[in-house]
Amino acid sequence: MCRAQGGPPLVTDDPDTPPDGHWEINLAAIGVRSTGEQQLSLPDADINYGWGDHLQLKIDTPWLLSKADGEAEKSGLGATNLGTKWRFVDADRSGFSMSTYPQVLINALPSSYRRGLTAPGQTWLLPVEISTERGGFGFDGEVGRYLSTNPLARREQPDAWVAGFIVSHDCAPRLECLAEIRQTFAPGDAQTLLNFGGHRQLSESLSLLFALGHDFGPARPDHQQLLFYLGLQILR
Repeated sequence: MCRAQGGPPLVTDDPDTPPDGHWEINLAAIGVRSTGEQQLSLPDADINYGWGDHLQLKIDTPWLLSKADGEAEKSGLGATNLGTKWRFVDADRSGFSMSTYPQVLINALPSSYRRGLTAPGQTWLLPVEISTERGGFGFDGEVGRYLSTNPLARREQPDAWVAGFIVSHDCAPRLECLAEIRQTFAPGDAQTLLNFGGHRQLSESLSLLFALGHDFGPARPDHQQLLFYLGLQILR
């Protein structure tokens, strides 16, 4: 059965949580091409745990390889993403699911900021997700707010609203096709991400995740122009 498939390999998330006491581990290579810079997360370790029937705990940490035009390549630990998802509406009772998923990006190593691999301070994402299924298609939406605790970071990357929408469909046995549009709204600026990918089930506990996307909007150093994701999802 098709369902709204958010989260890896896409950026927009969905209300689903792992079953109680179970793990969802996503190990991936994530590449980003921005104006004047290329960055590769290899590996990106996204580890999620189901706590009860409606809660998900998350920690996501990448090892970054970064190369700016005219500069030497840098590598080091990227910002760590910590989050807790709470699904407060279930589809089996209401016909749709809803959740909230507060997350915070922190610098585990101050040296990563000094070397230009991460942004200063903490960045919060405060979103709400909703999903439903109709006519063999899954639909997922997310709306949230990015907030930074550091004035310097706000000058580089202003606080912004984000809104994402996903359509998913079972294209073939064990293959779910995904399409995403995600809009970021900041003062005097807007970016639109178009992302297409898939979820190929290899076994009951292992899936291949892949996606390729492109950002459209004003060219700035912090804006992604090309984004790719290739990884494995392990369920335990």
